[in-house]
Amino acid sequence: MAGGKGTRLNSDIEKPLLPILRRPMIDYIVEALLESNINNIYIAVSKNTPKTEEYIKCYKRYYINKNIYLIKTSGLNYIHDLNECIPYFSEPFMVLSCDIPTIKPKIINKIITQYHIIKSKKAHVESLCVVVKKDIYPSNPSIVMDGYIPLGINILSPKYGEQKEELYIIDEPILNVNTLEDKNLVEKILLE
Repeated sequence: MAGGKGTRLNSDIEKPLLPILRRPMIDYIVEALLESNINNIYIAVSKNTPKTEEYIKCYKRYYINKNIYLIKTSGLNYIHDLNECIPYFSEPFMVLSCDIPTIKPKIINKIITQYHIIKSKKAHVESLCVVVKKDIYPSNPSIVMDGYIPLGINILSPKYGEQKEELYIIDEPILNVNTLEDKNLVEKILLE
């Protein structure tokens, strides 16, 4: 998901292109996906992120044999844009926000494996929401759900409306970059 306004950053730079250690933040996510077990990457852009769209078009040329596709959404809000993406999928799909540059391929693979384990035990579960305990989250979260921070990583079924969801709690240092303070903290984490 790379179509939001990123208003909390107070920056003229589109959020996906925010430099993290001199590289656009979205590079970290795309590269982690390319090194994971994910087959196809769909990047949702909107009228809010025209420079990101152009950047991805150039980026695709660099990864010429990779399956990277653009989805144009309206940019109204996260949920609306996500619903506009659903018709592109016929089976469960992973959603990642463009603001989690500390994501690693092994974490992505671990999440996919956990989803399949849960589905094998609980067939009625349709989606997975990846969270971390609030007390180990290294910054000030924008959303807290019963002591957990959603990380902007989900696996969803390709259907509209509410889905039966299971939480998957991880203890990895994943941080959403919503402010310039978060950016500084992520850079410190990546340097370590």
